[in-house]
Amino acid sequence: MENLLALDPGKNKFGWAFVALRGDLLASGIIPCLRLEELLDGLLNGDLRQLAPAIRERRGNAERLDPPGTILLGSGTARKILEIALVSRGRVFTIVEEAYTTLEARRLFWKLHPPGFFARWIPESLRVPPRPIDDLAAWALALRFLDVAPGKASGERSRAPTPPRTS
Repeated sequence: MENLLALDPGKNKFGWAFVALRGDLLASGIIPCLRLEELLDGLLNGDLRQLAPAIRERRGNAERLDPPGTILLGSGTARKILEIALVSRGRVFTIVEEAYTTLEARRLFWKLHPPGFFARWIPESLRVPPRPIDDLAAWALALRFLDVAPGKASGERSRAPTPPRTS
């Protein structure tokens, strides 16, 4: 089965997410930019053992995932480092608009980790996730590419995905 690899670039770290074509999150994590060269090949090969220290979310116990058939890269200004690294490895990728993915990532966090009894009475917009959510922003990029609403991450599509644009 083909997977997507979504990358949410930042100045100091980047989030990554392996996503099934239905929109389901398979694994995600955050990597400091200083370790990009060291860990990028693990991402491109689907080697979760190599990525173990960086994994934040994971479904199942697989040590490997199929290498990604499609690579998505957020459109932020910090993407240049990732662009250079991907091009140097001969990889084709698609740029996805990343505006508001942090807000979508918050929603996804609370979907994966529902708040406790008292916290659920606090409006979602006022709740702050207890960890960085760059990986979930990458998942939000993949859902945007697949045109799956964050609330329907189980796989329902509102319409067919658009063909990928390549860079």
